[in-house]
Amino acid sequence: MQLTAQQQRILEDIQATRPVAQEDANWAVEAGLAAQGEDGDIDLTQEGRHYVDSSQL
Repeated sequence: MQLTAQQQRILEDIQATRPVAQEDANWAVEAGLAAQGEDGDIDLTQEGRHYVDSSQL
């Protein structure tokens, strides 16, 4: 999957625990790049981490 600059920023924000808009969080979860807990916390999945980690190489 090729991410746009905005999508990349969303993943980076999630990893850095910066607030993201609900719409952005929903996109990441629906794409399988993040998981949202019952308490509303959001974290990257392994696949999501791959996109963030590989963008910093």
